[in-house]
Amino acid sequence: MEQVTDGVYYVGVNDHLTELFEGLWPIPEGISYNSYIVKGEKTALIDTVKIPFVDEFLKNVEKATLFNIDYIILNHVEPDHSSSLLRLLEKVPNAEILCSNKAKGMLDTLYRVTDNVRTVEEGETLDLGGRTLTFYMDPLVHWPETMVTYDNQDGILFSCDAFGSYKALDFGIFDDKCDPDIFYEETIRYFSNIVAKYVKYVKKAMDKLSVLDIKIIAPAHGLVWRKDPQRIIDLYVRLSERMALPGVTVIWGSMYGNTAKVVNSVVDGIKEEGVPVVVLNFSKDHLSYLIKETWKHKGVILGFPTYDGGPFLNTSYYLHLLKRKDLRERIAGFFGSSMWSGRALKQAAEQVQELDWEIVEPLLEFKGLPTDEVLEQAKELGRTIARKVKE
Repeated sequence: MEQVTDGVYYVGVNDHLTELFEGLWPIPEGISYNSYIVKGEKTALIDTVKIPFVDEFLKNVEKATLFNIDYIILNHVEPDHSSSLLRLLEKVPNAEILCSNKAKGMLDTLYRVTDNVRTVEEGETLDLGGRTLTFYMDPLVHWPETMVTYDNQDGILFSCDAFGSYKALDFGIFDDKCDPDIFYEETIRYFSNIVAKYVKYVKKAMDKLSVLDIKIIAPAHGLVWRKDPQRIIDLYVRLSERMALPGVTVIWGSMYGNTAKVVNSVVDGIKEEGVPVVVLNFSKDHLSYLIKETWKHKGVILGFPTYDGGPFLNTSYYLHLLKRKDLRERIAGFFGSSMWSGRALKQAAEQVQELDWEIVEPLLEFKGLPTDEVLEQAKELGRTIARKVKE
């Protein structure tokens, strides 16, 4: 338990046990499940935690409240936010559950909880006695039932998944108690993995909430921003605009080493132009990181061999995810080896053109082992993409 401000407490937990968040995304540095206690004359709890950590959570809640809780506010019912609810209700059976209208049905579906549930509407307030909370619907950031809660007294936005990040809070819960820079990359990866598909709804939510006097941002995952909340707001604004920093992400895969022989030439060309470059591998690096670096940089160069008459299989799944995440407006180049079929690069380029990507010609496809001419063309491909991202 940690005090956020007078009358507001953090009662969340860290998770270092889960290897894949949502069964998909690696979290080698863990993640936090943030829950909060807000006290006036009455007491509200905002969100719970993932069920494997319920015992630690309940100890924190008891320390903060002695289980004197009048309201349980569920901003979001995804199980990493709500699956401790039944255990919590054993301790506070008379607490009233407040949630959005869509969340009410989900509570029944997930937990068969129907009693003492009250739905709240956009702009509705809850008077705790000396402290008032206001509810704002935040649909599809990133589930349709999501809402956020605003504490009018201290200007605290309990923002649910918005403004969140991967990474457990081992070095401090607040941005004034640790170096927030250590969360920068994991915030980008969290956004690109979890929230990216819904950027238009993120923009709508930020526009709506911009009228609030936000002094503290308290998300469901990651740092509580009480020193400089504008910092995480600004980062999320850039992320919702698909970021596109002036750099190049090179992602490559190779079956027998022929495509691999071209990678250094491409990278050398980029470096000659003084542009930042990140190099990843389709076979060794998780898609979570491939998507993150593609979201981050304006330039993308993909190298892969032909496989089954089309793109390398790992590349195909990456291309599929780009469309799922609606990752638009990149500058892209392609290179790769083939033997008898030469359709892979063209197929890949056609897929990303649907996302309004600018394709740099020619597509550098070569048979078997690359020649010196191919290596020089690869270096020029790197130079060309680097120049374009600087424009």
